[in-house]
Amino acid sequence: MTKNDRLVSLVRPATSANGRLRNGGDGAAIDIEIEPDPGTGTSQWFHFGIDAPSGTRIRIVNSAKTTYPRGWPGSIVWTRSPGNAWQPVVSRWVDGTVEFTHQTTGAPAFYALFPPYPPDRLDLLLQRLRSRSDVDMTAGDTDSAIASRIRIGDRDPTARQIWIIAAQHGGEHPTMWFADGFLDALLKPGTPLYGIRFHIVPVANPDGMKAGHLRTNAAGQDPNRHWADPSGCREVDTLLAAMASTGVDFLLDVHTDFELGCVYLDVLDDWLGTPVDLVAIRQRFERQLADRSPDVAFGTRYPWQAPPSADLLAGMCAPAVERRFGAAAVTLELPIGRYRDAAGAEHNWTPKHAHALGRIAAAILLEGVWGSAEG
Repeated sequence: MTKNDRLVSLVRPATSANGRLRNGGDGAAIDIEIEPDPGTGTSQWFHFGIDAPSGTRIRIVNSAKTTYPRGWPGSIVWTRSPGNAWQPVVSRWVDGTVEFTHQTTGAPAFYALFPPYPPDRLDLLLQRLRSRSDVDMTAGDTDSAIASRIRIGDRDPTARQIWIIAAQHGGEHPTMWFADGFLDALLKPGTPLYGIRFHIVPVANPDGMKAGHLRTNAAGQDPNRHWADPSGCREVDTLLAAMASTGVDFLLDVHTDFELGCVYLDVLDDWLGTPVDLVAIRQRFERQLADRSPDVAFGTRYPWQAPPSADLLAGMCAPAVERRFGAAAVTLELPIGRYRDAAGAEHNWTPKHAHALGRIAAAILLEGVWGSAEG
């Protein structure tokens, strides 16, 4: 047993845990490895607890080998000690390793790439919804990879069918906070829901999230690569079947980007040949989002270095839904660390930011983005 082993214990959270203690160390530092996803080997997400002397350095020693290493320099780590809220901690990028300092003694402190969305918070939100006459819910089941789905609004089959999908990837906790804010806006007393029916999926990859994966489900599949042929991918198969039963008029698929560091829409019109009427709907949504949120810079795009392959486009959610249902389909990307707002100022992306943007998105869709001819 090393000196480090005697001083340190690793605590695995009940959900979304990722991080293993690496043997060795010099007694003044703890070496942690991020565990890769099964199947794909992708990695980035971490969430673990440490019981160690205050002042001990924590090093994520395989951070340079993760899926998105360019996001680490200048990044933050979130920490929570017993009885306290999650707080950001500035990390250091030293020779390809993320380092930060443990500052709690006597009880474990937890660390994560982003404040994990608490499962009990979703349970409380679902309880608020059960009393409404315009709500139907499909309960989630982590063991069978079925996501919770909430339907709220006008039951008339001619109503517009709007789908909000969050957390197709296990580590996308900011998107769950976004969905929480979206639902919170719909639950505001007096909110008109005539002529519109929302289908909200707060955690589309429940078993991957619970297991602490970055992208994959428990079976090692990336759900956002299975929309062309969902057979064998239970999450996507179930959602596509539900979409087929209701139709889709608008889809908002919410993801996170660790490297780009801004709120943006991943627009693929050039390769999809998106009809002009659907482009106009998406542009109105983006324009209103940017007008109402200082975090959104209109027109910011992912810098594709080469055209996405036909297989990639077919397997991704928004392109697949656009082609199959003729719907306006938007991929919204949220930061997961340091980010720049519309004015170029740098901030920390927080659950409050994601929650607020969810509320704004709900307000925009309630008011309509369909064009002046339809109100």
